[in-house]
Amino acid sequence: MTGTKTEQRRAAQLAWRAAGWVWLAAAWLAGLALVWRFGRALLDSDMASEMVLADLLNKEGGVLSQNWYYSTELRVICQQLLFKLGLLVFPGSWHAARLLAQGLLSALLAASYLFFARGAGLWKSAPWAAGALLCPFGFWQLYHGVFGGFYFVHMAFVLASFGLAVRLCRPASRRRTGLLAAALALVSFAAGLNGVRLLMNLYVPLAAGCALLLALRWLRAPLGPGAARDPEARAFAAALLACAGGCGGYLVNRAVLAARYTFLDQSARAWTALTLGGVLESWSDFLALFGYPADRWQQGATGAVPLFSLPGLLGAAGILLAAAVVVALVWLLRQGDALPFALRLTGVTLAACLAVDGLVFACMNDGEAVNGSYWLPVAPLAVAALAAMAERFPLRRCALRRALAEALAALVVCASTGTTLRFAAAPPHGSLALETVAGWLEEQGYTRGYATFWQANVLTELSDGAIEVWQVEDLASLKMRPWLQKTSHAAPPEGRVFVLAGPGEIDRSLPWAAVAEAVYSDEAGYVVFAMEQ
Repeated sequence: MTGTKTEQRRAAQLAWRAAGWVWLAAAWLAGLALVWRFGRALLDSDMASEMVLADLLNKEGGVLSQNWYYSTELRVICQQLLFKLGLLVFPGSWHAARLLAQGLLSALLAASYLFFARGAGLWKSAPWAAGALLCPFGFWQLYHGVFGGFYFVHMAFVLASFGLAVRLCRPASRRRTGLLAAALALVSFAAGLNGVRLLMNLYVPLAAGCALLLALRWLRAPLGPGAARDPEARAFAAALLACAGGCGGYLVNRAVLAARYTFLDQSARAWTALTLGGVLESWSDFLALFGYPADRWQQGATGAVPLFSLPGLLGAAGILLAAAVVVALVWLLRQGDALPFALRLTGVTLAACLAVDGLVFACMNDGEAVNGSYWLPVAPLAVAALAAMAERFPLRRCALRRALAEALAALVVCASTGTTLRFAAAPPHGSLALETVAGWLEEQGYTRGYATFWQANVLTELSDGAIEVWQVEDLASLKMRPWLQKTSHAAPPEGRVFVLAGPGEIDRSLPWAAVAEAVYSDEAGYVVFAMEQ
């Protein structure tokens, strides 16, 4: 009888472990299904610009281009490298190229979490947590993660860096320590090449948290001759190394790359008044990441979510998820030395990120431009905190721990479903009608034309690169805008061209209307003009 119970227990454990990997695979496939289903209809120009840049990079053969107007950041190692690969595999289908690139990027993020979890001692929950990170549990996670991919790269950098840091906290041979230190320096340098983001989202808070842990350790007992084996001292050294590597990459970005490539820097940003309300609003943006359906930026862009609609009701799961993150963080901080050092470091680093980033986001002079997406690189640490609590919270029966994990997974599914339904019904910038416009332009043989930002790059991707669009400041002047397009667009297109006016863009008289002819219009408000140049 005892043997039968033991066998049943082992079978249940194996089934539970298998369920975690099934969950991870299902989350990955669901993300790809979302891109496949909505990757054309709800595409916006920010997303499409990365694909247009990747096509240019393939033609030039590099990872950066002097023939491109970048935005506010020069991201050296970002998703355009995977888009390059996608276009090499599927040159005739940019949608298939995007699907391949996003699949690889999602797999990279999952692998980064698994790497971190192995080092932090969170392997039992690793596939569950990695799968959660691939789910569209909140608006920004869907918009700039699962669908757009922008922040998945930053999240992978956070997990790779933190995974290396927790490994360096443990004493090891000189060779292993040297290899880990070199890897951390290389990863943090690469992250710094992308700009200041990872310094702010991880490296500086990590150093601050490690300094606090080291100070508390010193107050208990001064460090002796064996300090090199002390986890607090090793963690602080790893944090300083990460900061140095990140600063080195950022200096190359600012001193070398900025002189060669065209992008807008962050020099206009400055400190402004510090208010408690501003800090609380910033922290509210962080909590809204986890599925709350009324993110302040989202409300302004797509309108309020009715409470008694399906997305509104499912949004309650986002509130519970955010509450679980808060409870997990408080629990981790209160456990102190009762937890392994890697888990203590996870809690302290998450708290330091909230303190440092909350103050920075609240005190920048362009606070209106700071939205919840700025917090996305911190989300993996919040998921790790939930995983740590789920694994370590004192529960007598394994069935209760599994029930806790299942409840968290159910909340992720509910929040993801509500977010996806809302996004499909009210995308912030994408338009179902624009795909029809792109098809009509291709049928009529147009290859060059003008449009404002939210239509320009989308037309190029929807036409698989067949239509080249000059992005303009406004339709009245047709003045080229130096933002996310080729520098060759400084010269206007010649020959037969079109001008696409989006909904509401032709409310005033257009100076060039006398030499143009309206050749297309639809119920959505899109109008196409044709003219010779």
